[in-house]
Amino acid sequence: MIVREFRGAWRRLLARPGYTCLSTGMLGVGLGVLLFLFSLIDTLVLQPLPFPHADRLLAIGEVHDNGSGIGDIESSQYLDLHGRLQGLDEDGAYASVGLGMDHGNGTSFYSGTLWTSSMMDLLGVKPLLGRGFGTADDVPDAAPVVLIGETLWRHGFDADPAVIGRAVRVNGEWATVVGVLPAAFGFPGVSQLWMPLQPRAGQHDSVYMAGRLKPGVSLVQARSQLGALDGQLRQRSKSWQMQQALTAKPLAVSFAPEDMLRWVWLMFAAAALVLLLACVNVANLQLVQTLSRRRELALRSALGSSRGRLMLAVLAESLMLGMMSLALALPIVHWGNRWIISAYMTADRQAPGFQHFGISGGVLMFAVAVAFLTTALAGLIPAWRASHADMQDALREGSKGSGGAFARIAKSLVVMEIVLTVVLLVGAGTFVRSLNQLLAVPAAGGGDASHVLTAEVALPPKAYAKDEQRIRFFNTLAERLRADPQVLDATAANTVPGARLGSHEMIGAKGRSRPSGGWTEAQMGIVDGHFLDTYGVRLLSGRFFDTRDRADSQPVAVIDHKTAVALWPGQEAVGQSLVLYPEQPWATTVTVVGVIEPLQLDTQMERSVPGFLVPLQQSQGMSPLAAVGLAVRTRADAHAYGPRLTALVHSVDAQAAVHYVHSQSHLMASGRIGLLVLTQVFSALGLIALLLAAAGLYGVLAFSVAQRTREFGIRRAIGAGNAAIVREVARQLLWQLGLGLGIGLLLAWPWSGLLADPNLHTQAHDMRVFVPVLLVVVLVAMSASLVPMIRALRVAPAIALRYD
Repeated sequence: MIVREFRGAWRRLLARPGYTCLSTGMLGVGLGVLLFLFSLIDTLVLQPLPFPHADRLLAIGEVHDNGSGIGDIESSQYLDLHGRLQGLDEDGAYASVGLGMDHGNGTSFYSGTLWTSSMMDLLGVKPLLGRGFGTADDVPDAAPVVLIGETLWRHGFDADPAVIGRAVRVNGEWATVVGVLPAAFGFPGVSQLWMPLQPRAGQHDSVYMAGRLKPGVSLVQARSQLGALDGQLRQRSKSWQMQQALTAKPLAVSFAPEDMLRWVWLMFAAAALVLLLACVNVANLQLVQTLSRRRELALRSALGSSRGRLMLAVLAESLMLGMMSLALALPIVHWGNRWIISAYMTADRQAPGFQHFGISGGVLMFAVAVAFLTTALAGLIPAWRASHADMQDALREGSKGSGGAFARIAKSLVVMEIVLTVVLLVGAGTFVRSLNQLLAVPAAGGGDASHVLTAEVALPPKAYAKDEQRIRFFNTLAERLRADPQVLDATAANTVPGARLGSHEMIGAKGRSRPSGGWTEAQMGIVDGHFLDTYGVRLLSGRFFDTRDRADSQPVAVIDHKTAVALWPGQEAVGQSLVLYPEQPWATTVTVVGVIEPLQLDTQMERSVPGFLVPLQQSQGMSPLAAVGLAVRTRADAHAYGPRLTALVHSVDAQAAVHYVHSQSHLMASGRIGLLVLTQVFSALGLIALLLAAAGLYGVLAFSVAQRTREFGIRRAIGAGNAAIVREVARQLLWQLGLGLGIGLLLAWPWSGLLADPNLHTQAHDMRVFVPVLLVVVLVAMSASLVPMIRALRVAPAIALRYD
């Protein structure tokens, strides 16, 4: 019996290719989008970390302002915490770095990791060849050793087993290769070189800390122990970072922060609404098809078919559509994952080696379950109505009745379509408006960011152990760059406006007590005297750095307009004294010599706070200079200057490795990649919703006109004009549209509140989003009603009266 029903359903679907393709397309797209986002959740949340005792692995670090994710700590903090957390049976530290290695073919840059030997035991990684690091390698000034990745071993060393024990130069220093790690291992990202971290007391380098809970110890207990130690460690560092509270979270949060997961879940909820909208549309289409089969179903009932058999006759079509829509959805999931990977690769971001975006077994099982659930949901109302219809009326009316309850249900489903469309379009409009606002912000002073080439330089640590040595190197290099005819200007700085932050520090005005809201948080950049000209930043008053600002002269700073307003509102800021690290023993007072236009030193996605600059010559001991890089404003295309930039760096020091060479515009775009992905996903969902709503409105109105053909013919025969017919058709549209818009606005109001985020510049209850959404939905509804309206006006009285 079941096989016969499915065979009959398949024949009916083949006989109506338009209905079949439309239904499959709507369900397939809705299902594909939902499964794509579920695959992200599966990768980021559901799949456990591929390390032993993954449920007991912790990340320990700074509490972020928004409570999401977990930050780094200072290496000296790690030494203070190491072995003192009684709830851990192992702990370690690591840091991602760029390493320049020369193994006979010149210096090349590789993504690398510095870590303590305990990290290998913590993560359970075993070398493919050789050995791992031991405790003896963690000791400062121990003989340099290095681990290489399997990919580098196969392509850079021709898979030579004798690589173990070979000496290579890493960051200008000879090191011995002691092991090869398998390509399948990737932590914390895609690395090819690993070296011992060797933390030292008093060191301020940033590291990340991880640990493993002892059996039976809870996360709450570990946090309690950490809190007891945290208060003892706050006053030992010169940096603002060490004044922040510490916390412990599952290690997975280091790779998928809570704010990221929040947005993934919100996108998943929006995709579920799209799938629900597709189900409503298909249910509407099936109601129409079921109505055309009322006489057939009535005859089957009269011949003894049970209600269950009649429901199966209708549901069989839905289940067949489910299988076809699943075949369409799976390629969408695959393309979506490839798009996510390519988007982040374009932004020079690589997922950790253990995160694999794709269709896992869990995703496939979920896909099959959801496909059958949604198609059953779409067919449930038509099947139920078919099994409960008055069969005597159906036999009398044949296939030409008015539709009765079928028509009423179809109209109600259209209202639901409008509601869901409004909600989804509000989400899309919120993100599109936010992205447009960010894109409208100039890079710095309105300069052309595509003509600024930036680069980072990895210097041999021992050859440049002191700050003054690094400063001398960058001064020499910047002078050579500025002497190049292809260069308009060049600067050495640890920040790229709108793309890369130097550091966050606390500041205050000299002679003033601590404000009630706390000291002012500001972005600090360490720059040379050509920073403004290179990036096109305007000086508003005073002067910028020059030869007067030496290491032995009065410390100075240049602040932006936001800092001037925050500290000296209504006063002249030039000549005032600015205090860095107020109320700390290492507080530093500098003189403000200039004010520049407001400058965002962090990515555009981060909140805007006051900023200030200090001269490179006076930065010794103020902040680690390892992040100082180069920026060059070129006469022609910035990217074409990359090889020349590398050659000039090597002319100063052949062991220096140049990496992360990109234009300022590229870096700014990379910082916006998260918002761009959200915008594109929500826009796609909104567009799909709009098309589905238009199709639903058209289908129901066309169905209604077809069912009322005899009525319209009689009206025209007794003298009704075109205006009367238009009013009859429009009346149905208007109450559906009005009710749908009203309910949609009520639901979209709290939905926009969920999407509000100051970091993304998204605003709740923005009328500049709501009003256009309403206008678009009304316009689409009017367009969808145009063809049915024309059909109603073309009904000829004589033909309509013969309709029955």
